[in-house]
Amino acid sequence: MIRPLTIDDLEAYRALWLDGLRRVPDAFLLTEVEALALTDISLIAKLQNERIWGSFAQDRLNGIVAMQPGRLERLRHMADIGPLYVHPSAQGQGVAQALLSVAIVAARDMGLLQLELCVDATNTRAIALYQAAGFVQFGRRPRSVIVNCRPRDDLLMLKALDAA
Repeated sequence: MIRPLTIDDLEAYRALWLDGLRRVPDAFLLTEVEALALTDISLIAKLQNERIWGSFAQDRLNGIVAMQPGRLERLRHMADIGPLYVHPSAQGQGVAQALLSVAIVAARDMGLLQLELCVDATNTRAIALYQAAGFVQFGRRPRSVIVNCRPRDDLLMLKALDAA
Protein backbone atom coordinates (compact mmCIF):
# COMPACT_ATOMS: atom_id res chain seq x y z
CA MET A 1 0.00 0.00 0.00
CA ILE A 2 1.26 3.48 -0.88
CA ARG A 3 -0.01 6.56 0.92
CA PRO A 4 1.12 10.07 1.88
CA LEU A 5 3.23 10.17 5.01
CA THR A 6 1.97 12.15 7.99
CA ILE A 7 3.38 13.32 11.28
CA ASP A 8 2.36 9.94 12.73
CA ASP A 9 4.94 8.35 10.41
CA LEU A 10 7.81 10.50 11.69
CA GLU A 11 9.79 7.75 13.44
CA ALA A 12 9.35 5.21 10.63
CA TYR A 13 10.32 7.87 8.07
CA ARG A 14 13.43 8.84 10.03
CA ALA A 15 14.43 5.18 10.51
CA LEU A 16 14.06 4.28 6.82
CA TRP A 17 15.85 7.43 5.68
CA LEU A 18 18.76 6.70 8.04
CA ASP A 19 18.82 3.11 6.84
CA GLY A 20 19.24 4.38 3.29
CA LEU A 21 21.97 6.80 4.30
CA ARG A 22 23.89 3.96 5.94
CA ARG A 23 23.44 1.46 3.12
CA VAL A 24 23.87 3.75 0.08
CA PRO A 25 25.35 7.04 1.29
CA ASP A 26 26.25 8.10 -2.26
CA ALA A 27 22.55 8.14 -3.20
CA PHE A 28 21.65 10.93 -0.77
CA LEU A 29 22.61 14.57 -0.54
CA LEU A 30 22.78 14.71 3.26
CA THR A 31 25.32 12.75 5.22
CA GLU A 32 24.24 10.52 8.09
CA VAL A 33 25.68 13.02 10.58
CA GLU A 34 23.66 15.85 9.01
CA ALA A 35 20.50 13.75 9.00
CA LEU A 36 20.96 12.77 12.64
CA ALA A 37 21.23 16.46 13.51
CA LEU A 38 17.78 17.20 12.09
CA THR A 39 15.24 17.89 14.79
CA ASP A 40 11.76 16.42 14.97
CA ILE A 41 10.43 19.90 14.23
CA SER A 42 12.41 20.16 10.97
CA LEU A 43 11.33 16.69 9.86
CA ILE A 44 7.70 17.45 10.74
CA ALA A 45 7.96 20.60 8.60
CA LYS A 46 9.37 18.46 5.78
CA LEU A 47 6.44 16.05 6.07
CA GLN A 48 3.99 18.97 6.07
CA ASN A 49 5.56 21.09 3.31
CA GLU A 50 6.62 18.47 0.81
CA ARG A 51 4.72 15.65 -0.71
CA ILE A 52 6.21 12.45 0.65
CA TRP A 53 4.72 9.04 0.01
CA GLY A 54 5.54 5.79 1.69
CA SER A 55 5.16 2.19 0.64
CA PHE A 56 3.97 -0.13 3.39
CA ALA A 57 3.94 -3.91 3.72
CA GLN A 58 2.35 -5.37 6.85
CA ASP A 59 2.21 -1.82 8.28
CA ARG A 60 5.99 -1.47 7.91
CA LEU A 61 7.41 1.41 5.86
CA ASN A 62 9.66 -0.07 3.18
CA GLY A 63 10.01 2.73 0.62
CA ILE A 64 9.76 6.50 0.29
CA VAL A 65 9.66 9.11 -2.43
CA ALA A 66 9.54 12.87 -1.98
CA MET A 67 8.41 15.58 -4.36
CA GLN A 68 9.24 19.23 -3.68
CA PRO A 69 7.08 21.55 -5.78
CA GLY A 70 8.65 24.85 -6.75
CA ARG A 71 7.77 27.44 -4.11
CA LEU A 72 8.67 30.59 -6.00
CA GLU A 73 6.17 31.91 -8.54
CA ARG A 74 8.48 31.29 -11.48
CA LEU A 75 9.12 27.70 -10.38
CA ARG A 76 5.55 26.65 -9.64
CA HIS A 77 5.31 24.76 -12.93
CA MET A 78 7.77 22.11 -11.78
CA ALA A 79 8.84 19.90 -8.89
CA ASP A 80 11.97 18.05 -7.86
CA ILE A 81 11.84 14.33 -7.15
CA GLY A 82 13.95 12.80 -4.42
CA PRO A 83 14.98 11.13 -2.42
CA LEU A 84 13.55 7.82 -3.54
CA TYR A 85 14.65 4.87 -1.45
CA VAL A 86 13.42 1.30 -1.10
CA HIS A 87 14.65 -0.98 1.67
CA PRO A 88 16.58 -4.00 0.29
CA SER A 89 13.90 -6.37 1.61
CA ALA A 90 11.40 -4.77 -0.79
CA GLN A 91 13.67 -4.22 -3.79
CA GLY A 92 12.88 -6.06 -7.01
CA GLN A 93 9.15 -6.08 -6.25
CA GLY A 94 8.11 -2.97 -8.19
CA VAL A 95 8.02 -0.70 -5.13
CA ALA A 96 10.27 1.98 -6.63
CA GLN A 97 8.23 2.04 -9.86
CA ALA A 98 4.99 2.28 -7.88
CA LEU A 99 6.29 5.13 -5.70
CA LEU A 100 7.56 7.02 -8.72
CA SER A 101 4.23 6.50 -10.52
CA VAL A 102 2.32 7.95 -7.55
CA ALA A 103 4.52 11.05 -7.61
CA ILE A 104 4.06 11.46 -11.38
CA VAL A 105 0.27 11.17 -11.11
CA ALA A 106 0.22 13.67 -8.23
CA ALA A 107 2.33 16.11 -10.23
CA ARG A 108 -0.05 15.84 -13.19
CA ASP A 109 -3.04 16.31 -10.87
CA MET A 110 -1.39 19.48 -9.55
CA GLY A 111 -1.08 20.79 -13.11
CA LEU A 112 2.72 20.74 -13.08
CA LEU A 113 4.49 20.83 -16.42
CA GLN A 114 7.60 18.91 -15.50
CA LEU A 115 9.47 16.87 -12.91
CA GLU A 116 13.21 17.09 -12.44
CA LEU A 117 15.77 15.08 -10.50
CA CYS A 118 19.47 14.54 -9.99
CA VAL A 119 20.96 11.07 -9.86
CA ASP A 120 24.53 9.93 -9.31
CA ALA A 121 26.00 9.17 -12.73
CA THR A 122 27.15 5.73 -11.53
CA ASN A 123 23.75 4.66 -10.14
CA THR A 124 22.72 2.58 -13.14
CA ARG A 125 19.69 0.96 -11.45
CA ALA A 126 18.18 4.33 -10.57
CA ILE A 127 18.94 5.75 -14.01
CA ALA A 128 17.21 2.78 -15.65
CA LEU A 129 14.19 3.25 -13.34
CA TYR A 130 13.89 6.92 -14.24
CA GLN A 131 14.34 6.29 -17.96
CA ALA A 132 11.65 3.59 -17.88
CA ALA A 133 9.33 6.17 -16.30
CA GLY A 134 9.98 8.62 -19.15
CA PHE A 135 12.71 10.81 -17.66
CA VAL A 136 15.40 11.97 -20.07
CA GLN A 137 18.86 13.28 -19.32
CA PHE A 138 19.28 16.96 -20.10
CA GLY A 139 22.62 17.61 -18.47
CA ARG A 140 25.47 16.48 -16.33
CA ARG A 141 26.72 18.36 -13.28
CA PRO A 142 30.42 17.61 -12.80
CA ARG A 143 31.56 17.40 -9.18
CA SER A 144 27.99 17.82 -8.03
CA VAL A 145 29.02 16.50 -4.63
CA ILE A 146 32.25 15.45 -2.98
CA VAL A 147 31.91 12.13 -1.13
CA ASN A 148 34.87 10.86 0.91
CA CYS A 149 37.15 13.29 -0.94
CA ARG A 150 35.97 11.93 -4.31
CA PRO A 151 34.07 14.16 -6.73
CA ARG A 152 30.81 12.63 -7.98
CA ASP A 153 28.90 13.69 -11.09
CA ASP A 154 25.13 13.93 -11.18
CA LEU A 155 22.93 13.42 -14.20
CA LEU A 156 20.13 15.96 -14.49
CA MET A 157 16.91 14.34 -15.67
CA LEU A 158 13.51 15.72 -16.62
CA LYS A 159 10.08 14.33 -17.37
CA ALA A 160 7.71 16.61 -19.30
CA LEU A 161 4.14 16.17 -18.11
CA ASP A 162 2.58 18.12 -21.00
CA ALA A 163 2.92 17.81 -24.75
CA ALA A 164 6.11 19.92 -24.85
